[in-house]
Amino acid sequence: MKRILSIAIIAIMALANVAHAEENKGGNVEFEITGGVQAATISYGTIVSRVGFHAGLRASKDFKFFTPENAIYGNVAALISLKGGKLENDEGKTVYNPYYLEIPIHAGYSHIISDNAKFYFEMGPYFAVGLFGKTDGKTVFDDLNFRRFDFGLGLRTGVDFYKHLSLGLGYDVGLINVQKGTGANKNFYVSAGYKF
Repeated sequence: MKRILSIAIIAIMALANVAHAEENKGGNVEFEITGGVQAATISYGTIVSRVGFHAGLRASKDFKFFTPENAIYGNVAALISLKGGKLENDEGKTVYNPYYLEIPIHAGYSHIISDNAKFYFEMGPYFAVGLFGKTDGKTVFDDLNFRRFDFGLGLRTGVDFYKHLSLGLGYDVGLINVQKGTGANKNFYVSAGYKF
C-alpha cells in the first residue's frame, strides 16, 4: 500500500510541476485544486449507488482557435476517488469501498458569458489505478479480486466565476468490469475548484 500511495503522490506532484513549468515559460496554463462528492455505483445486479468523494489537482491549457470569447482547451487531472457501490439483500448491507488514483484527460469548449463568468463543457477518457479499500474486513483489490486498472469515458460541464472559482457536474462510465463477470464503475459527481 505504501508503494501505491507513493505513486499517487508522485503523479500529483508531477502534474503540479508541469503546470508550474508552463507558467514560468509564459504559457496560459491554469492550475486548479478541485474536489467534490459523487454518487458511485457498479452496473451489476442489485448494487445501488453510494456516496463517495474525489479530490486532487487539475491543469488546463487554452487553445484560442476562435475568438477571445470562445476557446478550445485541454486538461488533465490527478484525483483520489472513492467509488464502488452498495449491495442490500436479506443477508444485510455491503458497501464496496475502492479508492483509485484517477487520471481524466479531457478536451473542452469554453464560452465567456459575462465579465465574471465562463461556461465550459468537456469530455474524454479517464484511466484509474486501484489504490486500497476494505469491505467487511476484506481488502477490495486483493481478497475480493477487484481489478486494479479501470478505464472509461467521462464528461463535465459547469461555470467558472471571477477567474478563480469553478463549479461543475460530471458523469463517468467505466468500460472495464470491476470484477470478472460483474459490471463497470459508474459515477455522477458535483465538484468545486479554485484556480491559481
